[in-house]
Amino acid sequence: MKIFILSPNYDTLFSSNLKVQLKKAGTVVVQKEIIPFEKVKGLMDGTEARILAIDPDFCDWSVPNEAVDKIPNLKAVVLQTTSFSWIDGKHIAELKIPVVNLRGFSSIAVAEWATMIAMNVARKVPVVAQDKWKQDYTKHQGIELRGKTAGIVGLGNIGTAIAENMAGLGMNVQYYSRSSKDKRFRSVTLEKLMETSDIILPAVAQNEQTKGMITDKMLKSMKKTAIFVSIVHHVYNHDLLLKLAETGKIYGYGFETSKAEFGKYKGNVWAGPELAWCTEDSMRKNAIQWTEAIVNASRGKYPTRIN
Repeated sequence: MKIFILSPNYDTLFSSNLKVQLKKAGTVVVQKEIIPFEKVKGLMDGTEARILAIDPDFCDWSVPNEAVDKIPNLKAVVLQTTSFSWIDGKHIAELKIPVVNLRGFSSIAVAEWATMIAMNVARKVPVVAQDKWKQDYTKHQGIELRGKTAGIVGLGNIGTAIAENMAGLGMNVQYYSRSSKDKRFRSVTLEKLMETSDIILPAVAQNEQTKGMITDKMLKSMKKTAIFVSIVHHVYNHDLLLKLAETGKIYGYGFETSKAEFGKYKGNVWAGPELAWCTEDSMRKNAIQWTEAIVNASRGKYPTRIN
């Protein structure tokens, strides 16, 4: 079994112990330099069974179908991420090739990041930053979260962790979920959540089923005192939220962006870097999980198959 690991972060991610585990699972071929798939030595040659383990940083978050089609005797694709929107799982399923993702390694990190954004917006940190950190005790008055209502959209690992954080701050927590249930929190319809929550935090998977699930009508139904905190994309109208925050129709909006800049937007808008998952703890768990997933795939086991 050949194991092709395509990752510019290989040496940072894998400890010596994890590298030993990988070598026991098969012949490991590591590609650190970012090059086209076709130029990865041996990937598209020979007949030996092989596994493709891929870091999205290697391919700028996009795996072309034509590249996968050219890999002979491919037994599995093991992603380094929880997200799988950057690969065409349906197409690869038609080739009868399992695609495996990782789960839960960054749940705590992402939940804490979302909580931090909510607190930043509640205390008008973006507005203070726009004013070049000059204190104005009238303009910069924020709000306290204790006693207010947090609405979590999606109650998977991350959504549950966010709910626990918000409850720990003394907030009343309600949620909308199509499948998960948790008696600690109150289950409501998505429409009611949007209308009654003081802080709204979507934490659903990004796929065709969730794309646009929060409609413009729902966004316009939010309270004037509501804060919208996003750690996901494409499930709502981003431009409309910016307008609502700019015109004071909602209290504030926080989201991640590759071009982080508070001063670019008007109103109480937190536009920070895409670092929700990035902690020492989550990176360590990521490497361990990725190694386990690769080893499992080499044995024909795919416990976190997504296609």
